[in-house]
Amino acid sequence: MTVPTAVARILPGILATAAIVTLTISVVLLPWAALPNGASGGLTSNLPWLFGGADFAENTRGRFSNGYLFLALAALMVVPAALLLRGRRLGRGWIMVFGAIAIIFALLTRSRFLDQFAISELPLSAGSGFAGVIIAGALACAAGLAAGWMPRSASTGGPVTLEALAGDKDRLGRERSISGVLAFAAMCSVFIAAAIVFVLVREAWVFASQVEWTRVWDIGWFPRRGFYDLPTLVFSTLVVTGIAMIVAVPLGLGVAIYLSEYASPRLRAVAKPVVEILAGIPTVVLGFFALLWLSPQFVQRFSEANQGNLTAAGLGVGIVIIPLIASVAEDALASVPRALREAAAGLGSRKATTTLQVVLPAASSGIVAAMIIAVSRAFGETMVVFMAGGAADTAVRTFNPLDGSLTMTAAMASLAGGTDSVVGEALTQQSLYFVGLLLFVITLGLNVIANRIVQRTREKY
Repeated sequence: MTVPTAVARILPGILATAAIVTLTISVVLLPWAALPNGASGGLTSNLPWLFGGADFAENTRGRFSNGYLFLALAALMVVPAALLLRGRRLGRGWIMVFGAIAIIFALLTRSRFLDQFAISELPLSAGSGFAGVIIAGALACAAGLAAGWMPRSASTGGPVTLEALAGDKDRLGRERSISGVLAFAAMCSVFIAAAIVFVLVREAWVFASQVEWTRVWDIGWFPRRGFYDLPTLVFSTLVVTGIAMIVAVPLGLGVAIYLSEYASPRLRAVAKPVVEILAGIPTVVLGFFALLWLSPQFVQRFSEANQGNLTAAGLGVGIVIIPLIASVAEDALASVPRALREAAAGLGSRKATTTLQVVLPAASSGIVAAMIIAVSRAFGETMVVFMAGGAADTAVRTFNPLDGSLTMTAAMASLAGGTDSVVGEALTQQSLYFVGLLLFVITLGLNVIANRIVQRTREKY
């Protein structure tokens, strides 16, 4: 290794180390400004005003705490500086970010610092703390820039060595870092899911162990009075989901078949995004639409129903899940090999026959998955059923879809929105967790069933 190469490999680490030392000295030792009591040093002489302590003066207590941030930045710089000292470019981005933060924060808070302590200016000499922070940030940015010219660790010529066969250390380090970040993200998602389930089970157990179970099968859902009729919520949820599927399955599947089998490429490029725009409409808008238009124009025109009712809510939820079914089913149909369509056409089959008897059975696993996902989405929909379901926070047991009632999600939303003055009976809050756990078990069961069906009906080509 030549001298210029050796210098290029250690220079970024030296600059990063110098940035850490300069930033620490700037906060701890160097003077920042001459304060009224004569103190002007860093941590050693005026820790109170720099770190928001309580020993300086009452009018400056806790008002300026940049020292915490700058020391935290110095501590965070240690890891990327160590990587640079080892000749690895993995820390160049982080060291530049930390240096830029130090400079920007010092500049942005300068005027506030002057106003708080009635100082005319901060000293910008090389021996001042303010200038030291700027210099430290500049050194950190210079370290990151210098790392860009750092030579690769693995050689491309000469004799074959174990180091060369192992590959570039920087690349391997980046791959390990990326793998670690992704693994951490995966573990975070698992931890969050486990925490949610734990809280649900814990609070639901409190409800199940203390409730009088005769009130769980009573006249209706009146949680603030101690009546928790679960059949009311379960039946309403099933009714809304059933109506939604009756609406969404024919329309969504029809859209998917048309886009996949009949539409021209130009029309498909326009029509599919338009269909998926429905998925971007806020559900609160669809709730208003179901309450103020679908109910009077469709439900009340043909029946003696209230403006808010389960049928209108089911129609609104059906509109919500149409693009979901259409998108997933269309992807499943498009994945069917073109050779199957050509073989059916070669045997003299019409387009409709090919679609119904060849393409749909071949894509059955994807279509079933679309249906189960849509059912889960309908079970979990809240805003549409909350607005158009026809019940506020209580519901009498009813088996008529034209009556108003509460689904499980709507009951949770309405009860959770209560104020402290209407909390109600002692187990009211725990009933929310019990209903949430029941909803979780139902959707989990649907997903398990869907996976089994997809595995049994999947066609591999």
